[in-house]
Amino acid sequence: MGSRLTSPIEPLRPHEEGLGQVLRITAGVMLGLLFLIGPLSDFIHSSPGPARTAAIATGFAAFLVLYATAMRAGRLGRLGPRATLAVVAALAVLPAAMLAFGAPSSFALLYVFFAAAVGMRLRPQAAAVVILLTAIGLGVAASVDGESSSSIGAKSLTVLAIGAMMIAFSRQIRVNRQLQAARNELARLAVTEERLRIARDLHDLLGHSLSVIALKSELAEKLLAHDPERAAAELGDVQAVGRQALAEVREAVQGYRRLALSDALIGARSALSAAGIAYEVERAGSELPPDVEELFAWAVREGTTNVLRHSAAETCAVRIRDEHGQATVEVEDDGRAAPAAPSAGSGLSGLAERAARLRGRLEAGPAPGGGFRLRLVVPLQP
Repeated sequence: MGSRLTSPIEPLRPHEEGLGQVLRITAGVMLGLLFLIGPLSDFIHSSPGPARTAAIATGFAAFLVLYATAMRAGRLGRLGPRATLAVVAALAVLPAAMLAFGAPSSFALLYVFFAAAVGMRLRPQAAAVVILLTAIGLGVAASVDGESSSSIGAKSLTVLAIGAMMIAFSRQIRVNRQLQAARNELARLAVTEERLRIARDLHDLLGHSLSVIALKSELAEKLLAHDPERAAAELGDVQAVGRQALAEVREAVQGYRRLALSDALIGARSALSAAGIAYEVERAGSELPPDVEELFAWAVREGTTNVLRHSAAETCAVRIRDEHGQATVEVEDDGRAAPAAPSAGSGLSGLAERAARLRGRLEAGPAPGGGFRLRLVVPLQP
């Protein structure tokens, strides 16, 4: 029963109305009510009797209040769909009741306002049916009262015109609100995406740098007793890496950072050498596009960082190729291989997201000959 009652109602979402919007709605309602001056004047000059006069005046006041309520979407939205249906039904019943109590025939003009409320508050299909039936009913009643054909046509066409106009107006309001909601959602998604980008960049930047700092600090501590000069050199590297990480974080926050593949390869050589891991680089092919080169730089960083942290490897090889319309970077070691996937950690997950932006794919897992391999493939054709 509930669904049948609420199905014709256009869903209304309660929303805060600013002072300007309230004033515009109020001004529109008051301007529309000026058309009731004629029926009100006819009522003042009629004499249906004290009791009937009081009943008609009460009904007229109630109609005005309900009509103003129906035109306030925010207020009706808070009351719910059943209240909306009740208000629309009351706006249909009150003019008929007033006419039955002896109100002037010009009170039939109230059905024009009823049609406006129906066009605003019901779904377009339901509103069109109700407005059409109202126009037919008003024409039949005018014909029974002996009015001229021109008067009958004017009343019916006025109801149809006002109703159609309000249906179109309501649809435009609904579309504008949906567009505004879509803009707000896009803005929210953009903020979320930017937060993820910053988190991903900070992880990629600091994860590698802090791993190198920790590794070189441990090495310097071990060398301090029997090789102070080399320990001092390692501590100097720690300071250099720390300063570089600070500069990169500042650039990332400002949005101007672009990681170079050559810098990533040099940093990987330095970090792996300090850990006692042999390092090989194989590069074949032409110059890569800037966005692909930056992506490969992040892949080298992430791959060598994982080698330092997890593999206990003795050798690590980086291979960069450009052939058959696609570019490939591989970071492979001979350490302890553990199953992994792009979603296994925030570093690999962030790298997979970067690759997806360039229609690339990331593979990370045990290498066929033992050890662990990170492989990233990016198509080069547009």
